[in-house]
Amino acid sequence: MRKLLTAAALMLGLTQGALAADYPSGTVTLVVPYSPGGNTDIFARHLATALSEKWGQAVVVENKPGGGSMVGTAYVSQAQPDGHTILLTTSAFATAPAVYKDLPFDPVTEMKPIGIVGYVAYILIVNADTGIKTLAEFVEKAKGSDMFAATAGLGTTTHFGMEKFLSDAGLDLDIVHYKGGGPAMVAVLSKEADVFDTSVPTAADQIRAGKLNALAVMDDRRVTALPDVPTTTEAGYPDVQVRQWIGLFVPSAVPDELVEFINTEVNELVLSPEFQAVVAPIDINIETSSVAEVNVRLSNEMAKWKKLAEERGISN
Repeated sequence: MRKLLTAAALMLGLTQGALAADYPSGTVTLVVPYSPGGNTDIFARHLATALSEKWGQAVVVENKPGGGSMVGTAYVSQAQPDGHTILLTTSAFATAPAVYKDLPFDPVTEMKPIGIVGYVAYILIVNADTGIKTLAEFVEKAKGSDMFAATAGLGTTTHFGMEKFLSDAGLDLDIVHYKGGGPAMVAVLSKEADVFDTSVPTAADQIRAGKLNALAVMDDRRVTALPDVPTTTEAGYPDVQVRQWIGLFVPSAVPDELVEFINTEVNELVLSPEFQAVVAPIDINIETSSVAEVNVRLSNEMAKWKKLAEERGISN
């Protein structure tokens, strides 16, 4: 049996080695399903530069925004399954299927994850003029009030993060879906909206300027950029943990051996001190996973958000 296992492992190694020797054979395109300029796009461009140097082939970023990231995702699902077209997207990949029943692709059968490469912590924010400085104060004032919450759009990470918080806090606030994180942030700054959950990089400057108050990091650990802001776990909401992860995906027909190879290559790169120093200014935390781990995580997250959508009556 040991000899059979050794032979099987050797064959797998040889197969992966053969694929690695030929990959990449030309330009690799990282498709970002968002507009240029955001943190996901900036991260993708840093990754593309580093991969170009590592592989000795051009790695370019192509932005395909629209449909809450679904346009770019659908595009990659139909790409040639040779590993030369890779989707770099966010946790919207896991939240959108819970809301949209008519997606232009099947996230389970038409896409295959390579791995998670990083995440951005989320925080709950209010306008500083409200005088609300803690999550407990907000919950108390929000009970029975006519406050409403902002999101960056139906089915986004901000939407599900807000729904999860309101559910666990026992609050029944109206929710307004804006056309992106920018408009939602403006709504809070102009006092049009009362609360919003957004990424640390998006809100940090306004918090430091005293225009916004950060009530809690939606996680079980504090963030370096805002070390004085407590977590939702510390505030008594341990299940309110929302991160906008960044992950890589390819069409489902890409060979598993090639997916494993790309996973190993990318993990090695993003864990290097040189790469982490490059992305530190945009407050993206590096987090890696094996292919097996990300498959389990995606399955769990999709089930979690689907359950929440059913409980909260969320649909498009």
